[in-house]
Amino acid sequence: MIRKLLSVVTLGALASSVSAENLLDMYQQALEHDPIYRAGIAQHDADKEVYDQALAFLLPTLDLELSHTQTYQKIISTDNPIQSLRDSTDYPTNELNLSLTQSIFSYSNWAAFSQAKQDVKGVAAELEGVRQELMLRVATAYFSVLKRRDTYLGINAEVKSLEQVNEFVKTQAANGLARKTDALDAEARLLQAQARKIEVGNSLRDSLQGLYEITGYIPPDMATLGEELILVKPDPFQVESWLASAQKNNPSIIAKQSALESAREDIRSQKGGHYPELDLVANYNITEVNGTLFDGKSEIETADVMLRLKIPIYAGGSVSSRVRETESLYHKSRNELEQTWRQTSRETHDAFTGVTSSISKVEALKKSVEAYESAVDFKEQSFESGVATSITVLDAVRDLFIARTEYSAARYDYLYNHLRLKRAVGTLTEFDLQQINNTLQGKEVPTDLSVLDEDLEISRLMLY
Repeated sequence: MIRKLLSVVTLGALASSVSAENLLDMYQQALEHDPIYRAGIAQHDADKEVYDQALAFLLPTLDLELSHTQTYQKIISTDNPIQSLRDSTDYPTNELNLSLTQSIFSYSNWAAFSQAKQDVKGVAAELEGVRQELMLRVATAYFSVLKRRDTYLGINAEVKSLEQVNEFVKTQAANGLARKTDALDAEARLLQAQARKIEVGNSLRDSLQGLYEITGYIPPDMATLGEELILVKPDPFQVESWLASAQKNNPSIIAKQSALESAREDIRSQKGGHYPELDLVANYNITEVNGTLFDGKSEIETADVMLRLKIPIYAGGSVSSRVRETESLYHKSRNELEQTWRQTSRETHDAFTGVTSSISKVEALKKSVEAYESAVDFKEQSFESGVATSITVLDAVRDLFIARTEYSAARYDYLYNHLRLKRAVGTLTEFDLQQINNTLQGKEVPTDLSVLDEDLEISRLMLY
């Protein structure tokens, strides 16, 4: 009875689907709607402008200035017999000034330009890190929903089976074929399972909201793993090879290396405050005066070219202070790089071990499920023949559902650890998601929150 019910309930909760949303669909959705990723793109676009800003100090600047002045003149006193004390005039002056400045030598500007190139390299690495982290966050949220959904389906099936057992034991007890304590125990286990169902249901709702937080979307159905999952060890199977790859490819390490080089160039830029600067300055000026009391109308054109050498002598110690500041920041960047490398090394080791251990765990739990299924069959037969008690059967049913839940979670953890290893190394791409997506050939998982809430409300009412 119980064994058949388990099969019917579990399979009945899953309907075949060819249109369910999959992992790649969720990733594409997140690319457009994840606030963290979109903020990362905006930050990247803002930070990379430092290159153009630094380049601008090496390029010429051209300024055009136009002015119009209205002048009023009146003679107050004069020794010129030609002029009258009553003479006055009102005249305009128009002026055009075109100025060109080109830096010929500035150690600080060239060092700042080199610094900007390192900064751009760093922000590109940071954006790549944000993109890879998005893949991992989507996979985490997606697998979290599936794992908790499987747990929910399992506990739901357990509740239904316990309801059947409870009714059966009650009938047996009423007919004197079972003890009253067996009936009370069956009822207690049913109530415990209903309470766990509510707890698991709330966790499932939270996981769905977590997926919505990233994608802005809760799909009506989600693709799950098929029955067969090929377990593949990391290739190469030496953690040292993965560590070497991480040192070259991890975006966080690349960003910190660029930050270190940027700090080095910043020191050079500040030291440039001690060095002379040479500029070329060219001016072109036209001044038009439309008559004064003393002169007639005039138009003057002036052009000049100047080499301007600026030699710093003393700036109150500010340059030396800024040099010391940037040297300290350089040491800070160097230590941050070392910390990032150590963290990456730890994460790579952990992810590598996670893949290998999850393979063993999946294989062991698969055998465990098979063993528990056989145990349930055997104990059910023993119970029906009067050899075993209902408590023995209930324990076996509970253990079977726990094993199934752990087996399902271990399979998703195996896939997640593969992605985590690629993320730690810095080589996670959409192709990796596609490969995992190809394994999602199982039954669909409905995710209708209204149905979930209705089911949970029924369970709550049954507790009272």
